[in-house]
Amino acid sequence: MTALTWNLSWAGATDKGKVRNQNQDNFYADPDGRFLILADGMGGHSGGEIASERTVEAVKSYLEDMNWASLPSAQTIAQSCIRKAAESLTEWAKHNIEQQDLGTTLIVWIRTKEKIFVLSLGDSRVYLRREGALFQLTFDQTIETELRRRGASRNQAARSPGAAYLSRCVLAHRTCEPDVFEVEIRQGDTWLLCSDGLTREVENDEISSVLAEVEKTGPQSCVKTLVQKALDNGGRDNVTVVVANIA
Repeated sequence: MTALTWNLSWAGATDKGKVRNQNQDNFYADPDGRFLILADGMGGHSGGEIASERTVEAVKSYLEDMNWASLPSAQTIAQSCIRKAAESLTEWAKHNIEQQDLGTTLIVWIRTKEKIFVLSLGDSRVYLRREGALFQLTFDQTIETELRRRGASRNQAARSPGAAYLSRCVLAHRTCEPDVFEVEIRQGDTWLLCSDGLTREVENDEISSVLAEVEKTGPQSCVKTLVQKALDNGGRDNVTVVVANIA
């Protein structure tokens, strides 16, 4: 079986959780299975909701208009996605002075004939379950994590000012460098895109156990189960889950 004959099934859901008054998460799944987008917004005065919504729409528009018969490099696609999103937020901020601080995380998952392209900004995550093992492919782009990557101890990083703040994200008026990587497609792969509303409430081993059932129950059942687990464990944040399976 070749990549051309592999089947892709996917599902997604979002919930505001049990504590927040509004849902600042957004996601989009291309009907043709070419790409998935997830964003977790931040900013006062409903800025987070607007940031994630405008970012998803800007990236969606760019990807839909892209020449899929002759794709540019993953880096080029990533830079274009970030630029389009930042331009959209900047345009909004020009006319909404009280929302200058709006921003959002961003995950973009793109399927080609042979590979998956992923770009990441912020602390939303991408996981891959392959051959019975769960791999976290992105790292949380927070001040604490960046300091640890540069050699700081766990305690030093955790005690640093603003440790929990995002070090990179989509913002109005400036752009950040995303993490970009490519993974060869394999039959049986299960992909998970999620906001931190899931990963703060559900451990990786529980996530892996749910995804292990995808071929029996389908992506929609896995999504529903993961969202419910996040709610049962506290639901302290908005939670968004997108699952894609390659069969």
